[in-house]
Amino acid sequence: MSAPRANYMAVGVAVALLCLPLSAGTPPVLPTQGFERLLLDAANRERAARRLPALRWNDSLAQAARDHAQLMARYGQISHQFPGELGLSDRFALAGVRFTVASENVGQAGSAEELHVLWMRSPPHRANLLDPQVDSAGFAVEIRNGLLFAVQDFARVLESLSLAEQERQVGAQLAARGLHLLPSTGEVRATCALDRGVAEGLHPKYHIRWMTGDLSQLPPQLETELRSGRYRSAAVGACAAGADAGAGAYRVVVLLY
Repeated sequence: MSAPRANYMAVGVAVALLCLPLSAGTPPVLPTQGFERLLLDAANRERAARRLPALRWNDSLAQAARDHAQLMARYGQISHQFPGELGLSDRFALAGVRFTVASENVGQAGSAEELHVLWMRSPPHRANLLDPQVDSAGFAVEIRNGLLFAVQDFARVLESLSLAEQERQVGAQLAARGLHLLPSTGEVRATCALDRGVAEGLHPKYHIRWMTGDLSQLPPQLETELRSGRYRSAAVGACAAGADAGAGAYRVVVLLY
C-alpha cells in the first residue's frame, strides 16, 4: 500500500508479512540476545553482495519495531496493524522518525536465521530488504512459546535541520543563480505556513511553497521562473511541515522580487 503524495515529496509505504509454522524438529528458542544484530548483519551482507549501501541502525525505528513486535507476541499472530494501533507511517512519526520512504517486514519462525532465509525467498520481503531507496533500519524480535515474532522497519530518514539551516540550503541555490537574498523574516516564515497567498505587508512578484525530502532540488515551476530573468531578489522561509506531510518533509516558501 502507498501513502498519498504530498507536493514534491512522495512518501512510499510498503509492508509484507510472513507467517510460517515451526519446522519439524526445530528446538525451542531460548530468550538470548543478539537476534536484531544477526538480522541486521544478514541484511547488510545481502545488500553488500548487490553493491547496495548498508542500512544504518536507527534507535527510533527500532523502538517502533519493538512496540509492534510486542503486540504480535501478545496476540500470538503476525499483522501490520492490530485493532486500535496506528498505521505504519503514524507509528514511525510517533517514534520521532522523519522520513520519505517507509516499509516493514513482519514474520514468525523458529530462529533468526530461518526468518532471514524465508524473507529472502519471499519477493515482497526481499524487495523491502533490498530497497535501494531506504538507508536506515530498526529491527525487533520478541519470543513467545519458543517462536520468534520479528519486525523489520526500514526508512529513508531525513536529516534533522533547523528552519534556518533549511533556509540556508535553499537560499544558497538561489544565490548561485545570481539572486540577492533578503532576510528570512517572521512574515516570510508565516507565508510558508499559509495554504495560499502571502503574509500581510509582503508584495512579491511571485511566490511558491512546497514540501520535499530533498532540499538540493528546486521545484520545476520555480526553475522556470528563475530562467525568465525577471527577478533580482528572493526571500526564503521554512516552517513545520505538519502532520499532513505524511512523514516529516521540509516545507519551504520562496518569494521572488
